[in-house]
Amino acid sequence: MGDPKKGKKGSKVGGLVLVLLLAVIGVGAVGWFFPDTPVIGDLVHGFFSAGAKGVDKSGVYTVKITSVSVDKDEFDEGEKVDLQVLIKRVNKDGKEETLWDSREYGERLATVGKDPLTASWSDRPFEVTWQQGEQVVLEVWDRRGMSDTRIAWLKSAPDGKEFPLTGTQSLTLLKNGDTPIAERRGATNQIVFETARKGDIPPADGASK
Repeated sequence: MGDPKKGKKGSKVGGLVLVLLLAVIGVGAVGWFFPDTPVIGDLVHGFFSAGAKGVDKSGVYTVKITSVSVDKDEFDEGEKVDLQVLIKRVNKDGKEETLWDSREYGERLATVGKDPLTASWSDRPFEVTWQQGEQVVLEVWDRRGMSDTRIAWLKSAPDGKEFPLTGTQSLTLLKNGDTPIAERRGATNQIVFETARKGDIPPADGASK
């Protein structure tokens, strides 16, 4: 027969572990939902912030542009517009590299006042290899006619920690191709992405795996 004292001792240890576990969960909950709580709030939020900062989002991403739209009031009534998108990467020295150019897939023509000024390349997914801290610049152009015009852009922060081509984002309208201007009230100038992380960046040739 087993020693009944050992059974009681094991039961006490298990109960103590359960109490400690519940206490830790309780402290964490208090710190998260009530960040102003002295000491506990700072500790819990500091822990989660440190964890978030430690996650490297670098990798290979698959991107689709499901919609880009520009307000019709940016053009003259009856004007023909060919909306196109150019995506570039800018290194620390300011050197630009083209990542994707929608012109390869034909025109996206619309008539101002008659057609919605929207375009989509949801059937043309592309891959972007992105390193944390790299800047990405997306430009929206009107390619109609002999003179191309850059009408809007979207710039990520040079030290960004999140992959920038995700979700629904507002475009910055431009005057003369490079001067940001304020959006008209009620206007909708935006781009919508469908994005998935494909995997880590493959090691360079000769690098250890």
